[in-house]
Amino acid sequence: MFSGRSLARICGLSLLLFAGFPVLAQTDLETAEALFQEGYILYQKNYSPNAFAKFKEAAKLGHAEAAYYAGNILRRNSTYITPEAEEFYRQAADGGDVYAMLRLAQKGKMCGTLRNCDYDREEWLARAKEIALPKAEAGDLEAMKAVYSIYRVAGDKNAAWEWIQRAAEGGHAFSQYWVAILLDEQEMGFYWTESGRREDMLKWLRASARQGFPKAMRKLAVKLREQGQFEEGRYWIEKMAGTDYYDALLEAGGQIMMGPDVAEVMSPDFSYHFKHPSPVEGAALLLALHREKGKDMPMQLIESYQDHLTPEIMDEAEERSKELLVNTPIIYYLPKFGM
Repeated sequence: MFSGRSLARICGLSLLLFAGFPVLAQTDLETAEALFQEGYILYQKNYSPNAFAKFKEAAKLGHAEAAYYAGNILRRNSTYITPEAEEFYRQAADGGDVYAMLRLAQKGKMCGTLRNCDYDREEWLARAKEIALPKAEAGDLEAMKAVYSIYRVAGDKNAAWEWIQRAAEGGHAFSQYWVAILLDEQEMGFYWTESGRREDMLKWLRASARQGFPKAMRKLAVKLREQGQFEEGRYWIEKMAGTDYYDALLEAGGQIMMGPDVAEVMSPDFSYHFKHPSPVEGAALLLALHREKGKDMPMQLIESYQDHLTPEIMDEAEERSKELLVNTPIIYYLPKFGM
């Protein structure tokens, strides 16, 4: 699930680069990787300030990907690249992080305080391609996704579309999901009919969902509901209840709790035509989600259905909720590069 380099590779690299002081080097790199992983979980949980502290410390120890994420948090908070964010991005880019190179190559308002948005744009694009393209051509699926982003930033939509499709065809779950998104938003791909586009969109969503990617599950369930394919839609709602993705858990909890009553409580358009409500199971999931995240929406869903929830139902749901989502970080599946 995580995108950092493996500890084994880092330790191996430390032996090569720092043979004169292997114990110290290995310790620093292990510490940096541990800090990065802690920061990455916090980042995916949307705890950006805490994540930034971890990434900053890891970056001080030379962790390139941590430097990228530190820069990303600063950019997201400011909506553009500040001098401090640029410093982190340059550290990451100098360490070989392709997506940091792409940040430095981007045009538009995100450039922010950089003295000239395009002053080394072509150089960064060339460096990114030099790193990622050979790996992609050798069959590396993550590299194929990176090459998609390179061509997208460069403005070559045809080449970008080719590479994201190749990653999807190779079985890369996020790329399969992203191909479906691009098709749904009609950004890429030529089709003679909208039905053909829709068919391919569902094909790729199913492929990604079957690999367990929760964002694809949720998107697929919604699309199936919109097209009246309620039986398969219900299947994915129930699968979503077993994931760690906040939006999927929230929707699954509400749908399972209310069942067919969703049509009355919310809107007929939101109904998956469940045969009956399962208030204990659904409310238990929502209570567990509220416990883990502290957000209001799970409780608001319960309150919207309170006329159907007896004290006995809520007592049982409360008891069941204690066993749900324990030791499970509830995350948002934020992409590394804001595609």
